[in-house]
Amino acid sequence: MRNFPLVDPKNKYDVAVLGWWYGKNYGSILTYYGLNRAIENLGHSVLMVHEPVGYNGFRVQWPNEILSMDFARRTGYEYTDQLHYSDLDQLNELAETFVVGSDQLWNPLIGRVNDDLFLDFVAPDRNRVAYGTSFGNRGTDKFKPDFVEKHSQNLQKFKAISVRENYAVKTASDIFGVKADLVVDPVFLLDQEHYSKLASKASISPEGEYLAVFLLDPTEEKKSTAVAILEKTGLDKILVICNPDEGRSVAEEIWSDEPRAEIIAADSPENFLRAYKDASYVVTDSFHGTAFSVIFEKPFSSIYNNKRGADRFKNLLASLGFGDTRRVYESDTTETVNENPNVTRTIDFTKARTYITKGRKTSLEWLKAALDPTVKSTAALENGKAVTAAAAASKNSHTLDLDFSANSDVWSIDKGAEGVSLSVVKDKELRGKHVWTNLPEPLTPGSKKRIKIQWTPTTQTKSINVHLRNPESGTFRVIGKAAVAAGSGGLRTDEFEFSVAEPGLSQIMLGALHFTGPKAGAQVHEISISDAKGKVPAPSAPAAKKSDEIVEGFSKQARRLANHDFEQQVRSFTRGRSADSVTGIRARMFFHAHAIEKGLTHSNFRPGFGRIAIPGLAKEMNAWLSRGLGTDDTIVQSSASVMKAYFARNEETNTDVSHFRNLFSVESQEVIAKGQLGEGGAFPASKHREDPVETPNDDRAFMEVVYGRRSVREFNDTPVDDSAIASAVQIAMQSPSVCSRQGARVHQFDDPEIIKQLLEVQGGFFGFNAPPRLLLVTADLDAFLFAPERNQPFVDGGLFMMSLLLGLTQMELGSCLLNTAMGVEKEQKIRNIVDLPENEVFIAFVAVGNFDQSVLVPRSKRVEADSILKRHG
Repeated sequence: MRNFPLVDPKNKYDVAVLGWWYGKNYGSILTYYGLNRAIENLGHSVLMVHEPVGYNGFRVQWPNEILSMDFARRTGYEYTDQLHYSDLDQLNELAETFVVGSDQLWNPLIGRVNDDLFLDFVAPDRNRVAYGTSFGNRGTDKFKPDFVEKHSQNLQKFKAISVRENYAVKTASDIFGVKADLVVDPVFLLDQEHYSKLASKASISPEGEYLAVFLLDPTEEKKSTAVAILEKTGLDKILVICNPDEGRSVAEEIWSDEPRAEIIAADSPENFLRAYKDASYVVTDSFHGTAFSVIFEKPFSSIYNNKRGADRFKNLLASLGFGDTRRVYESDTTETVNENPNVTRTIDFTKARTYITKGRKTSLEWLKAALDPTVKSTAALENGKAVTAAAAASKNSHTLDLDFSANSDVWSIDKGAEGVSLSVVKDKELRGKHVWTNLPEPLTPGSKKRIKIQWTPTTQTKSINVHLRNPESGTFRVIGKAAVAAGSGGLRTDEFEFSVAEPGLSQIMLGALHFTGPKAGAQVHEISISDAKGKVPAPSAPAAKKSDEIVEGFSKQARRLANHDFEQQVRSFTRGRSADSVTGIRARMFFHAHAIEKGLTHSNFRPGFGRIAIPGLAKEMNAWLSRGLGTDDTIVQSSASVMKAYFARNEETNTDVSHFRNLFSVESQEVIAKGQLGEGGAFPASKHREDPVETPNDDRAFMEVVYGRRSVREFNDTPVDDSAIASAVQIAMQSPSVCSRQGARVHQFDDPEIIKQLLEVQGGFFGFNAPPRLLLVTADLDAFLFAPERNQPFVDGGLFMMSLLLGLTQMELGSCLLNTAMGVEKEQKIRNIVDLPENEVFIAFVAVGNFDQSVLVPRSKRVEADSILKRHG
């Protein structure tokens, strides 16, 4: 097994495979495993090409120690490192044939789809093959002309193309001008016996009869459907297979209150297959989860996953002979499940078995011919070049509907078979009287457009201005002038190229002021809009050009910042999931402990609950203590207190929970036994969770604190009591946070020189003396566990920040919030001045000090509540 950081001409392979084999989901992993083994079984050596980087923010450096890469090494893949896309041409020295695999690699709606997946780098003397590649869901609106123009040319260079969905055959020919054959999904290229052998290497050994549940996108509704199926089928146990792509925490949360559910302890393709092989029934919202139900011939119900493409389920199950009989819905109730005759443990797999057997045979024959260098063929159809040319010609061109409206009866509008007649009534004030029609959609600032008007204008003026209009504000911008001979009434075509300078422009507009004389007006036959190439004028004077440059600059900077934030979050997630991450262990510990606390608050207490949360907490506590991290940590003490309260509560109900107690190591049990009940668990809402900090005026009313908070920028020389700041921070700790994970952090700076440097970079305190203290509030990304929490650091950080400002006010300290809305360069300058962890994102600076009550502060008038409160009934 070799891993190629760079291309080595000494190593030669018959086939190089591109696709998402390194992804963190079982479908992708096993799809490419099937393709890899099928190619090897045909006698070819295989090199797996890792994801190239450099295209956009969706392409990132993948960790080496993740599920897919571990599996690749266990199964003996030979693979490359992640190359920059500009180095891909070097792969031509390694392989004779390049294959793109079976995933939605040609779906333009997926951000990771790029030129390499169309094999744009492959040399003319090398073969290009696609096996079972997908365009995504049925429908072609997603294929824009520029996408078609570029990639139809690439696809027409392929030797052979196959697809896995029957509707994709027509997409390939009609949209891209290539011939595509229908093959089975690569998971069907291997038989059940092969997968059973792989399953025998699993680390789990499920016992008894059970319902296997594999949900890529679990919800409470899907869980309810699965539980209803459990009860109808007479099974008494659920084995939950987590989505390995960040799905464990979600699964633990959703299944925490279901005592019959057990979550597989470790994620691996082998465990996934073993859970399927031994199952009595399967419920899944996964396409490949459905496929493996059929491979192992397990009774199953599928919840079509609209998020990931419902058409794929319909196509697969129709091919297998099931139609929609295996479909259930997440909205199903116990009654609808019980009334569904297809929810049964008796299923006839005869048609499915025949389809897979025949499909495997014909697909392997197709693959054998496609990989044979002596077999010459091309996927290009005779209409291929015409398809490409048509895409280039129609690129983003739209013809308007010519549904004109006007703001005055000066205009008469008459729509007929030849277009629209626009007439201006004589002897009326013309200034400010406009007529317009809608564009297909609002124009994007910074984009370059061409508008073509075929019309017959009649006017005594020398020119006619054509405008873009914003229907919300009524404002408009000139995009060009049509020079006309006085009284001219001949058919003509005028074109106007321009850059879009501002948002909200979505109409073409004419002004009555430009139409004078007998029969003034225009017969408009057609208006079309398309993209313009090259440099074009802005829609008005030089100021508009400046605006266009500003918008374009904004777009570039926003994209750059988004990529920076994305990469920072991915790095933090990877680090937080690492066994070496102390912050990650603390976050997961609190996550599970909080779930148990919530269970302890139920008025209808359910003895013995916690089949998900308690094993999770035990795992993290044991890991913490085994590393010698100490028992005096607040989170450890709180977790111990939670478990002590849990065991005490179950003892009161005479419930045996010794199986949970035994999950904790001897050291963890000792910590729990010594735990203080007041540190965690549940308590009456009327009480304080901890003793309030002492403040200079404990009797100060809440309303006085809220309405008395000011943004103070001038401080006096009275020394700041740092304990007062610490008290304000403790007050801020009462702020809510997701699952009580408390990800906010505060950095205090006392050194006048450091404060000066930081404020110079921040840039919002010029003209004022430096404050005696400067705080920087951040949020620790490692405290957040999965991707949907991407905004939570700023939500939790903002809540903490507001409480901190109120805490400083209560401590009679002046404060001024200073934003950290800054680019990458400024942020890095701040990190260079002071040592800040990379995993902490900035929330805001706060200037702090004592102040005189007579100092002036901005009034900053607040708007009325009615202007922001929307009641929806």
